[in-house]
Amino acid sequence: MRMTIFLALTALLPLTGTAEPPDRRVPVVPKHAVCLGCLSIRVGLPRIVLGPAANYADSKWSEVQLSPGSFRGFTSNVTSYTLPGGAPWSFGGPLIPVLQPGPAGSYDSCGQWLQDVQRADDTLFGMVHDETDCDYAIGQTHKSMSVALSRDNGLTWQVQGLVITGGGAPERGKITGEGDCGAVNGHDGYYYAYCSRQIDDSVIVARAPVSNPGPGHWLKFYDGTWSQPGLGGKATNLGSALNTGAARWKSNGLTILVGSLANGPALFFSPDHVRFTALAEPLIDGNTSAWIRPSPNELIAYDDLVDASDGSNQLGDSWYFVYTYLQPHQTFSQRYVVFQPVTVSIAPYSVSPQVGVLLARWWNPQLQDRWTTTAPVPGNYVTYRLDTTLGFLMTAPSPAKPTVALEDCVRQFGAHPDHMLTAKGLCESQGYQPLRLAGFVYQSAQPGTQPLYQCYAATERAHFASNRANCDGHGSEQRLLGYDLMH
Repeated sequence: MRMTIFLALTALLPLTGTAEPPDRRVPVVPKHAVCLGCLSIRVGLPRIVLGPAANYADSKWSEVQLSPGSFRGFTSNVTSYTLPGGAPWSFGGPLIPVLQPGPAGSYDSCGQWLQDVQRADDTLFGMVHDETDCDYAIGQTHKSMSVALSRDNGLTWQVQGLVITGGGAPERGKITGEGDCGAVNGHDGYYYAYCSRQIDDSVIVARAPVSNPGPGHWLKFYDGTWSQPGLGGKATNLGSALNTGAARWKSNGLTILVGSLANGPALFFSPDHVRFTALAEPLIDGNTSAWIRPSPNELIAYDDLVDASDGSNQLGDSWYFVYTYLQPHQTFSQRYVVFQPVTVSIAPYSVSPQVGVLLARWWNPQLQDRWTTTAPVPGNYVTYRLDTTLGFLMTAPSPAKPTVALEDCVRQFGAHPDHMLTAKGLCESQGYQPLRLAGFVYQSAQPGTQPLYQCYAATERAHFASNRANCDGHGSEQRLLGYDLMH
């Protein structure tokens, strides 16, 4: 789902869209605009909500609110499941299958993945990723998209039929077709579905009227117009850095996709559903796209945004970044679903840095491990309890001030892991195994920063970090790592 942007990036994006002209071309960009350089984003503490498991989290997470304090989540892996939740970030209980593979020879014979769920009054509208002609042992499958409706809040679904397909046929040893679509209501009369096209590893977009999103009503965007049929039509490559998780920012009408930069997942914004501009600083640092498993790198996949209040993809200014997560060296049998809060504000001037990710220290008394990290921690709030938070790391080096890259690494002493946060390049020289790039700190004090120390507890043989030179009374200072953001 990674691609290059096909249009030049701009500094400004419009706050509102305009009505579509009769010739179905891209609307003229209005004058009122959002300054992307003025966005300030803080990424909070990641929470592992589900997993580890092998039989779900192979698609985008989606959810709907049933009533205050009652939610229904959807996750898939060949079969699609629903499960209950008490908050937009809290789900558990038994998995209930709601969509399963179709009969042999059908377009969904290898599975139905419920990708995205939208509420339309008393009906739920779902985008369903289908696969057929699959031989996963040799990397072969053929993708397409259908739509389904539910009138009992997602417990049962009625598939309406195919709506988006590619122009080619299945090929031995290849992944073909178009699928993995995430949909969003543009509140301009249309659903917009962002889909992966396998032939050139691109993302394309199609749309259909909200009043009738069934088969035969989807048109793909091609060569400046919404003119090609959803079934087999041509489509413009929107860019290779995008993925297909789509949301709409309600306060300004912008469409948001989570895509991939070289240094991690990043936000892409569009005023017209087709031209996307990237925020230069990623949400999270590191090599998070390691699909070949096992790998020394972690994997963040099927990433998406949901609103922190109602769980929909119609966003206020507080969101959850939701994704499938694999730890370094783990396989697809050990998938987690992670919810990570994101808050966004717009200043009246350009800000730098724009993105900060929260650094936290966790304590496992059984393992005698103090783990200082920005990453999801298996066993969070159970075997590992939250010890403290330590400010925010930058997700990109400052262009104006000297910075230090910090790395999260580990060394095993029998049953006791010693996690260490230290300057990049020092882990392996001390016999530790690098896990991830955690982020960046300033080399010297700046306004709004605080010191960050590397500490060591000799009795526990445990490294950790602290904002205080006395290491919060848990050990002794080893070195000053730098200065992180207080807010």
